[in-house]
Amino acid sequence: MKHQGVDFDPELERLEELSNGVLDLIEAGRFAEAERACETLRRDFPDQMDWMERTAALHEARGETDAAVEHYEKCIRFIQRNAGDFDPDAVEWYREKIEGMRS
Repeated sequence: MKHQGVDFDPELERLEELSNGVLDLIEAGRFAEAERACETLRRDFPDQMDWMERTAALHEARGETDAAVEHYEKCIRFIQRNAGDFDPDAVEWYREKIEGMRS
């Protein structure tokens, strides 16, 4: 299917909507809904990093540092396994994020 002259992937759009929706829910303080959305991401898109990163952000917003760090570390491992798909600085960004949370 074409959408505005480009290939349109409804699953990719759904992933983006769910992922961005988690951030909106966190911002609104709707943590229970954000948690359910993270679970949907993990269930429906287990091979994508979004669920790890959004779950980390949720834990961080709740002040659950250890759980947030655990999920950010999962992001690092995911990036390292899929290095060709990510910016070379991505791992460093997550390491700095973790370091900032621990200090």
